Amino acid sequence: MRILNIDDSTINNMLMENLLAAHGYETLSVIEGKNVEEYIEEYQPDVIILDLMIPDKSGLEILKDLKAKNVNIPVIVITAMESKEICKKVESFGVTAYHTKPIQSEELIESIQKATDSLLNQ
Repeated sequence: MRILNIDDSTINNMLMENLLAAHGYETLSVIEGKNVEEYIEEYQPDVIILDLMIPDKSGLEILKDLKAKNVNIPVIVITAMESKEICKKVESFGVTAYHTKPIQSEELIESIQKATDSLLNQ
């Protein structure tokens, strides 16, 4: 199972890669949002983990672009932005899960498993 992790923090990316590797997932972490479509095309991820606060292209812009292009990859949003407005906006893009930081490892793995289960049931 391939996961594309998009977060501008290299520390968060290292932690995420270690956690996901321990659960048998292959992960590509990137720190920029502007080339997401190229990463998706080249890496062919099964799931995307997305931070909303990325300097060069926000997570909301990425979600909007993915929806406009009918990219059918489950997206799990993990962000420090905690507001009902943001949550509603994110959900309007059809994300699989929305979590605020800090996230518990078990919660994330459960969301990934639900996302991959939904892929198998399509």
